[in-house]
Amino acid sequence: MSKAVEKAIREMVLDRRGNPSFASAPDYSKADGLRPFWEQMESTGNLITIVWDYIKNDFLYLSDKFFSYFGFDPEKVYREKLAYPLNRLIPVDAMIMINGSAFVWDYVSGLPVDQRKNYKVIAEYRMQNDYDKMIRVHYQNITLELTDTGDVWLSMMLFELAPDQNMETLGNISCIDAVSGEAILTVEQVKENLLKKILSGQEIDVLKRISKGEDTGQIAAALGISEKTADQYRIKIFSRLQAADINDAAALIKDVCLDSDPARNQVVHKKNPASLPERIVDLMNRTIHYWVESTGLTKADLAEDSKIWSVYPDPNGWRRTQTLDKYLDIHTLPKRSRISQVLQTAYYVLKTCQTPSPRRDQLEAAIQSVREKQGS
Repeated sequence: MSKAVEKAIREMVLDRRGNPSFASAPDYSKADGLRPFWEQMESTGNLITIVWDYIKNDFLYLSDKFFSYFGFDPEKVYREKLAYPLNRLIPVDAMIMINGSAFVWDYVSGLPVDQRKNYKVIAEYRMQNDYDKMIRVHYQNITLELTDTGDVWLSMMLFELAPDQNMETLGNISCIDAVSGEAILTVEQVKENLLKKILSGQEIDVLKRISKGEDTGQIAAALGISEKTADQYRIKIFSRLQAADINDAAALIKDVCLDSDPARNQVVHKKNPASLPERIVDLMNRTIHYWVESTGLTKADLAEDSKIWSVYPDPNGWRRTQTLDKYLDIHTLPKRSRISQVLQTAYYVLKTCQTPSPRRDQLEAAIQSVREKQGS
């Protein structure tokens, strides 16, 4: 990880909250009163709870499961605090987290004091544990208490392994108003802002052409520069993106530039699932995504709560959903698919989760799509 990214992480952990202060001494009895709440969250599924004190820049509560579940050295975490796990993030994911967190904190500080506890940050990122294993972590941040001057004082962080341990997809961060359900920040905004911060206008032009598949010669001819200069731009762009490899860089380029190109968007829209098996897989994935977004729980929790799917404990104590998982990929989908079971799961999630969201709209559309194909 570059020194620039490490410095940004230190600033995010130590400085971004603006040195919260009290007009009078903090009342830690408020924190004691909240303890049953975060201990209850700790007992929910595989959730791991951390409560962070921004006055002391230290843990007020740190679950022992944090070390065993994720594979971190307790001594290092207690010594380096939040900076330690953050420094284990893949660099491009760290940059997404830093940029998104800075936006959220700046936004929230401009809200009326009585609204500053309403927001909830939701993120997912890839990181390396102390056994050199790559893991994908799902994360939520909820403000518990403000100082009497309106600064964030206590924050509850909920961690778990992401339902899908896919290491090819970039990390993401978003923020919603937990009361209204309104999106304050989307991952698309984060990635777009990130590119604008770290790349020049000319570099973004080159980036867009790379995302379209243009080679060095085509880029040079289109922009009126030499092929050597075009190559230098390419090298500089990938370096500034702090991508772990060329695939990460390409993913960030595709995610951001695709949205800004209407013609390419039209191509994407044509790739909607056509066959019934494809629609079933699409529906099951959208069901899981909306469930995780709305509840912060896992697909294993969904299987147990709904009683629709079986959950199997493995030797390491993890809960596995082997049958449900087959419906998440077209290559493992059973030939005799239980369509009614998939639809029942989707209806259960819609009934249980009431958070307004684009993913809810997409889930409802996916249900209709399966029903229409069934009828035909």
